Amino acid sequence: MSPTATTTLLSLPSEILALIPHHLANIEDFKEFSSTCSRLRAACSHAPPNLILQLAAASSRVFFRPDPYFLVAATAKQVGEWALLSDDHARRLRESFKDGIHGLFDLCVETAGLTMEDIRWLHASRFTIFNPLADLIDRCAGEQWYSVPDFWHGGRSDAETIDCEPQRATYQIAAYGGLFGPTLDANLAGRKGLDLQTRLDFVKYCIPDGYCSDYDCFHVEKTGPYRDRSDPTIPRMDQYSILHILRNSVWRREWGDARRAGGGPDFADDERRQRIWECAVMMQGLEAFDMIQPGGADRWRGRLTELREKIERMDDAKMMSAERD
Repeated sequence: MSPTATTTLLSLPSEILALIPHHLANIEDFKEFSSTCSRLRAACSHAPPNLILQLAAASSRVFFRPDPYFLVAATAKQVGEWALLSDDHARRLRESFKDGIHGLFDLCVETAGLTMEDIRWLHASRFTIFNPLADLIDRCAGEQWYSVPDFWHGGRSDAETIDCEPQRATYQIAAYGGLFGPTLDANLAGRKGLDLQTRLDFVKYCIPDGYCSDYDCFHVEKTGPYRDRSDPTIPRMDQYSILHILRNSVWRREWGDARRAGGGPDFADDERRQRIWECAVMMQGLEAFDMIQPGGADRWRGRLTELREKIERMDDAKMMSAERD
């Protein structure tokens, strides 16, 4: 380069340009920077998935609401698989729960990643998959459920007091399935997965409930969402609301129809296998919500058929041993 030449951004070596995304503030900056020209787009194409997730996390309150539930659900399956790699990873996952959903979010940002293709899919799926699922939950336990005439006098067969936020419940259910779906797969193969106490700790601290300590097996420490029991931001009935949703006839019908259409008949004469079959279908992570959308059962036919075959062939003794461990 001659002494009189003008140095511009595009005159920098590609290796330098590839470092710039590491110094951007958030995913909006990354998108605008990569859209400037083909050379900068090429530089951004080398950004690692974990960096893209970090940039998305910086925009979580704006573009990935409800914050941080949306991005936790989007990365939960990766973290669940990571936790199975070693006892230390499993311990770190369980410890993260003690700081509530934000503690888990920090671990997700540290250990998982997203590509820009993932980001685009999440954005599109909000309108085609996630919002319709939240609407279904609203019909099971939200304002639409309450709005039936004569609610308390026969309008609803399952009438009771429920305080449910459908958007939050959507991603809480998805996060549980993403985190512990890999454990179910391991158990079906007779291998050890994440233990029951780890799963209970997720429910206690990441689906906080003001009445949680009323249950003997759900004793909670004064940490994370329970640090200040007078905190008005603690959801009062999240666990109870989700239990109500999972028992709701509309919810069960939607998942049952998809399960049978995509994977095959129920285990009518085997209560244990049937219970596992019902749970397994819902424990496939955030993307699994697609299977109860129009045409979704066909798109998930391969995975559902595989799941049912594993459940049918499972060794009961090994499965129960793995569950206990």
